[in-house]
Amino acid sequence: MKFLLAFNGTRGDVQPAVVAGAELQRRGHDVVLGVPPNLVEFAAAAGLDAHPFGYDTRAHMNSEPVQAVLRGGGPRQRLRALAEVRDLGWAQGVRDMGTLADGADAIVTGFVTEQIGLAYADARGIPGVLIQHAPIRPNRSTFPVPGVSPTLPGPVKAAGWWAAETAMWALTRNRQNALRRALGAPARAPRSPRATAEIQVYDPVLCPELAREWAGTNRPFTGFLDLTADQRARIGTDSGADLLEWIERGEPPLYVGFGSMPIADPAATVAAVTAACAHYGVRALVSGGWHDLPVPETETIRPVGAIDHGLIFPRCRAVLHHGGAGTTAAALRAGVPSLIAWIGSDQPFWGSVLERFGAGACTRARGLTTELLIDKLRTVLAPETAAGARALGARLLGPDEARTRCADALEASLDRTAAGAGGW
Repeated sequence: MKFLLAFNGTRGDVQPAVVAGAELQRRGHDVVLGVPPNLVEFAAAAGLDAHPFGYDTRAHMNSEPVQAVLRGGGPRQRLRALAEVRDLGWAQGVRDMGTLADGADAIVTGFVTEQIGLAYADARGIPGVLIQHAPIRPNRSTFPVPGVSPTLPGPVKAAGWWAAETAMWALTRNRQNALRRALGAPARAPRSPRATAEIQVYDPVLCPELAREWAGTNRPFTGFLDLTADQRARIGTDSGADLLEWIERGEPPLYVGFGSMPIADPAATVAAVTAACAHYGVRALVSGGWHDLPVPETETIRPVGAIDHGLIFPRCRAVLHHGGAGTTAAALRAGVPSLIAWIGSDQPFWGSVLERFGAGACTRARGLTTELLIDKLRTVLAPETAAGARALGARLLGPDEARTRCADALEASLDRTAAGAGGW
């Protein structure tokens, strides 16, 4: 069978699709992968037939709308920036999906492009499957607004999600309906997206109430998806013998990296990290990420590029990062605590999860100061937090089992559609 996996976003959005696609390909399926132009090389290095889909997300992260959101500004500025971000690349994504979807037996996509992918799937009468790396559908266990008390009653949490979902539908329904009419897809865009399956590619151990709430539905949990060691080696990282020798020359360092996320004041952030590490006498590996943080090399600070998380994190004392699902999972599987300095999206959710389990701490990246870092690192570097991270990491589903569960769920979506079955 032919699967199209079409995803736009950052590497954190794309990597689960690469992992799932490679496992489907290993099972004998025909797999086509659509990813942002700046991530085609990354996906192809993992052994997949990768094609450009949508806009260049690295350029987008450095664009004026995104920077405006980071800088804050007034309500009008933020609304204007949000509107620009929301509309970015819609026509291009529609065109690219039309080309990539030819002959597909199923379309698999993510939150950023679900409106396009599900419209094409409905028009062609094939399964439309979503891969989600955090809770984004109405539920009684989580809340869509960062920092809101987790003790809110279940109905209040569900109402918050309903409001968020309704607002998104109101903002986009006209363009969705226009696309559906053009494709000949049945009905108007539903208020809540309707997929054959919504595969949750994160670990049920971290959100037990949600796992119970969604048990037996079309939202199966697989565990976190990660590249195999062979795929990581082929992709290429700054994780050679010289870096390993530097790590082994002293106490385990702190790893610092924000991946593809933009930082509002890079120089101030690096200065705060350097001062906080000096306060605790901790060495640090600092990754420049997509935005080339200005990292000075000293005896205790080592600038690095992209690294192999599976190789480097187990050699670190702790990880300071943005809180993406993939980086959070890599730190937990390595058994090391995290300090999550979040920018947005699902990142504050993962920060709250680590705090709940005593496996890390959480703060906002904007306005990160030396004093705040010193305070948060006091928790993260404590022996009890390290023990909490090791204990929690040991409970996670392994990457091999997660890949198997995800591919099984994708194959099941074809079987259920062929049988005309509903639900899960």
